[in-house]
Amino acid sequence: MYDCFRPGDVVRAEVVSLGDARSYYLSTAKNELGVVYARSAAAGVAMVPTGWTEMQCPDTQAVEKRKVARLAAAAAAEGQ
Repeated sequence: MYDCFRPGDVVRAEVVSLGDARSYYLSTAKNELGVVYARSAAAGVAMVPTGWTEMQCPDTQAVEKRKVARLAAAAAAEGQ
């Protein structure tokens, strides 16, 4: 789980089901779902996606693993 998401990440997900009164079950299994925005652990600046499984800090060049959302695919699918 730590290789996909970190606390503070903004994640696009779909609701699979409503759990009990305090929880929801979410999925990021589709390509267009995943991390949309993340901050670098080292510098605290917004990270840039470098692939579908990594994001990079523009200041320190540190690479962190994430499950990156393919936003271009999502926009193209919604436009059809």
